[in-house]
Amino acid sequence: MEYQTHLSSNKDLNSNENKNENTEMENNNKKNDSSVSLERSGSKYSKSVSYYYYNIVNWTNDVIIQAKERLKSRTNPVWLLGQYYPNGMEKTNQQESSFFLDHSSRIWLTYRHSFEPILPSDYTSDMGWGCMLRSGQMLLINAFVYHFLGRDWRINNKEKFETYKELINWFLDFPEKPFSIHKIATLGQKYDKSIGEWFGPMIISQVLKNAVEHSSECNKCIGVCVSVDQSIYKDEVVKVTNNWNKALIILLPLRLGIKSLNPLYHEGLKICFQFPQCIGIAGGKPKSSLYLIGNDDNDIIYLDPHIIKPALEKKDKYDDDDFISYKCSTVQTIDIASLDPSLAVGFYFSDEGDFNDFCTQFENVKGDYPIFVISDKKPEYLDEDIDIISEPTN
Repeated sequence: MEYQTHLSSNKDLNSNENKNENTEMENNNKKNDSSVSLERSGSKYSKSVSYYYYNIVNWTNDVIIQAKERLKSRTNPVWLLGQYYPNGMEKTNQQESSFFLDHSSRIWLTYRHSFEPILPSDYTSDMGWGCMLRSGQMLLINAFVYHFLGRDWRINNKEKFETYKELINWFLDFPEKPFSIHKIATLGQKYDKSIGEWFGPMIISQVLKNAVEHSSECNKCIGVCVSVDQSIYKDEVVKVTNNWNKALIILLPLRLGIKSLNPLYHEGLKICFQFPQCIGIAGGKPKSSLYLIGNDDNDIIYLDPHIIKPALEKKDKYDDDDFISYKCSTVQTIDIASLDPSLAVGFYFSDEGDFNDFCTQFENVKGDYPIFVISDKKPEYLDEDIDIISEPTN
């Protein structure tokens, strides 16, 4: 049984689709004219895109083959961003329209090449360094899906598809877009991160907060709170939301072990995917970030940013087919024991009642080893204006 699926209920999306992402990469690998020049820290080096395609395709195919072996005849219950699927990934007709449709509705952002340079550098691609930036983008854009479309929205909903396209438009790889790779890489300089340098969970969380605060699209309706000590403080939440006149995104950069994820925290991490407010986790392996969105027992479901695709060309208006590459049709998993201990967990709250429900549910299910805590008041010793954040070393 092969666990790949393509949507069939939206004919506008399917007109040119039904090839999986890896076949597309292999075809691109055969092209002789796909070469780009990159620069790092002022010294130029060149690598052909085909070289990267060759390595990424082989690595990705190995991961997908391993994932398929684990997913064969898999009927364990699955959690996907707060949604429960009792029949797991069993590909019945019902599951085709539920789990797989839900999975395909999560917006997928990956490496891109041939975009405008990220000034003042000459980078025209983020391959090799942008995986945490892309994982952070996925955290944020899927929070926006919750806010503007609702958690139950699915990609075959034509009524709201224009809103879906507009959300992706905010993240396109152009300097003027509010949440582009250009904007995020540039904001990283505030935290001593050069353009082209890998971000850790704390830095990406702070940068996403800055990006939302500087965006006219979201600043008035969504606040972002970043934890600096693995805690959620209720008084800070009230402050960030202006007494709940805004929705709220909470980002929790966590360190759950020294060199590897401490097994004591496995259950606490998996519990996150049971909250309907969960928008995912930016984490993965050392220096190789993934966007974690659910679990089948100890197999963590993720979207992989390490797929290199051409950047979209600038247009006045995009067609539905232009956004096919932002939908992932392959389910991939990683064993929880393989995860790096540094990660960032995200939650979205529509209003005060939603937050209070979360706090109550957390107290009921947190167990003996919770991965974060919820407290009433932020301690006075914590600096509220942290400009430079140091990342833990692996």
